[in-house]
Amino acid sequence: HKQKMQSQLAVHLEQMGLAQAITVECLYVPSYSPKLNLVEYVIHLLRLRFLHHLPIGTTLEQIEQQLEQFLEFHQFLSSEQVQKTLNFIFSLVA
Repeated sequence: HKQKMQSQLAVHLEQMGLAQAITVECLYVPSYSPKLNLVEYVIHLLRLRFLHHLPIGTTLEQIEQQLEQFLEFHQFLSSEQVQKTLNFIFSLVA
């Protein structure tokens, strides 16, 4: 999928007029590397903040509604938190 993603990114950057302003370096990672995947950290936080505290019998629809309400009015992660997590991930590859 790497080549496909690089091609799509190049098209999007070109459409936004940023192709010459931004340089993107793609890093090779194993096919499944949860420690190198930002979304895994987000999923972990979702579990801690929402799922672990729900009463037994909560439906998926109720969980979805609670998450949508929260995300509509709150930022789940600050840009600083995202940057710290990304720095940690990059430290694992460097």
